[in-house]
Amino acid sequence: MRFIDLFAGLGGFHLALSRLGHECVFASEIKPRLRKLYKENFPDTRIEGDITLVDVADIPPHDILCGGFPCQPFSFSGKKQGFDDELGRGNLFDEICRVLEYHQPKYIFLENVSALPGHDGGRTWRIIQERLDALGYDFEGRVFSPHEFGVPQHRPRFYIAGMLRDEDGFSGFKKFHFPQPNEKLVCDVRTIVDPFDRDGLQPVRRALHPVFDAWQEFVYNVTARDGYMPSHCIFTMEFGADYEFEDVPPAFQPVERLRGRHGAYGKELQGDTIEELVADLPFYMQKTKYEDTFPEFKKVLIRQNRTLYQRHKDWIDPWMKKLMHFPRTQRMFEWSTNQDWDLRHHVIQLRPSGIRIRSLNYIPTITLCTTSTPILPWVAFPPGGAVDKKGRPFVPEDFRWGRYISHNEAARIQSMQELKYTGLSRLQKFQALGNAVNVDVVELIASRLIKER
Repeated sequence: MRFIDLFAGLGGFHLALSRLGHECVFASEIKPRLRKLYKENFPDTRIEGDITLVDVADIPPHDILCGGFPCQPFSFSGKKQGFDDELGRGNLFDEICRVLEYHQPKYIFLENVSALPGHDGGRTWRIIQERLDALGYDFEGRVFSPHEFGVPQHRPRFYIAGMLRDEDGFSGFKKFHFPQPNEKLVCDVRTIVDPFDRDGLQPVRRALHPVFDAWQEFVYNVTARDGYMPSHCIFTMEFGADYEFEDVPPAFQPVERLRGRHGAYGKELQGDTIEELVADLPFYMQKTKYEDTFPEFKKVLIRQNRTLYQRHKDWIDPWMKKLMHFPRTQRMFEWSTNQDWDLRHHVIQLRPSGIRIRSLNYIPTITLCTTSTPILPWVAFPPGGAVDKKGRPFVPEDFRWGRYISHNEAARIQSMQELKYTGLSRLQKFQALGNAVNVDVVELIASRLIKER
């Protein structure tokens, strides 16, 4: 069958449907660099730029419309403006509808962020449903992540699959069923890691070595005494704090009630104004939007961290001196694994909310922010050595805490390892892969949907 690839990016839909024997007859991608790369990887496919400038009659007839329409308007990491997106990206769904109305392809296959169904209280998804139904399609949407099918990546995405109804109102879509996740499949990050990879490697910068050393010490000390690591986020700002928070948020308490208490890292609250006193509270307590009460889940976290501190105060107090030299985001910590207590046996991710330790089951979502790129602390200095982007050789000490996943490994977990990435920097490769669909998941769904019925 013939298909078109809208908002094509690197061409994930193209790869998946080509594997199934289908032919891509048209693609569109607004970014010139990705469009050029798409043409290099798929030289026989016509590709255009801004889809809003394409005459719909100039698009070849096709049986399948594929599109990973822009996700930022609906994403948790964006402003979540949806169809009201100030850049007009939410309205690009109109372009899909414009093509569907004119060409009436038999199949539709769309992809977006997992947050889309719940965006704007469900209104966005209801609008999409109404539009597709009015255009004559039966369809269904489901959220899947590659790790549910044995691919070692956690990346939940919303997939919409549908079929056009005929003159009698029949589509045959009832025969379609999304694949069922297989909980018995074992995912292992090590299956995508190439210890011999030397292309564009980025070891953990040396400034982070003492940070990881300190948190390794923390984990060892806590587990030596308690036998486990707490699953809640570690907010070190609460270590030594005793300001009151249960009834009235601190920013709305009388000065007399705050003065003399202890704020972030046990610092005594001093001053004559509420502004002076609040300045030494943890950053999340300095906000004034919670006038009546503080969210209960944050109260629970505060209690848990204060209890942890009291249980380990004897060694935490001297340990905290190391922590105070680190940026704020590196003073928060989350242990999200049940495996052993050695950080080097896990995946590390630096997040705005702190350092997160994950098991080797799967790589966290590849985001557009490369500072969140997963770290593989067990990967050693590559045999034969490696050089930085300026051609200077790395030394083994640079790899004492491993390295970030390479762009080759990122391509592998997106099932895009066969593509060329000519002209893209490391940052641009990660951004492109972070926007891409997972080819294996798309192929699995498409193999069930697109059949001669």
